[in-house]
Amino acid sequence: MNIVITRKQSTSSGTPGELVAVNPSGEAFTCSTLELPWQNNTPGVSCIVDDSYRATIWHSDHLDCDVLRLEDKHGRQNCLIHCGNFAGDVSLGMETQVHGCTLVGSRYGSLVNDDGDGQLAILESRVTLAKLIAFVDSGEHTVNYQWAAGCEPTACHA
Repeated sequence: MNIVITRKQSTSSGTPGELVAVNPSGEAFTCSTLELPWQNNTPGVSCIVDDSYRATIWHSDHLDCDVLRLEDKHGRQNCLIHCGNFAGDVSLGMETQVHGCTLVGSRYGSLVNDDGDGQLAILESRVTLAKLIAFVDSGEHTVNYQWAAGCEPTACHA
């Protein structure tokens, strides 16, 4: 199955986007995504490079659920598509629950982070992840990461 993640404007609160998966019979699944801000692909603090990645369903004991695990590529390892709420720049006091992974959810909102501040968050993440995993089912998949027009890293951070 082919999955496309289109990223929008990257900010210190994270990089929002949209995931679209289409199965062989033409049915589509869509949801919102949230990743770390673009920081030149620096492991642990940046979203990953836009490219195509092989992905398989993998059980995360830490999250106690199935996730999509991306192939190790471009110097990045253990990148997942999983549930969570925050993907902010920790060097600016934001909270994050990812280190190069992609969060999925149904929509965006503001949640109170550990510092008591409101922060951009992705919502209904665990339910959305379960729906995505059920939709894609087993096997190997291709996840294509791309930037929306005008939101490429050089355009976003010029």
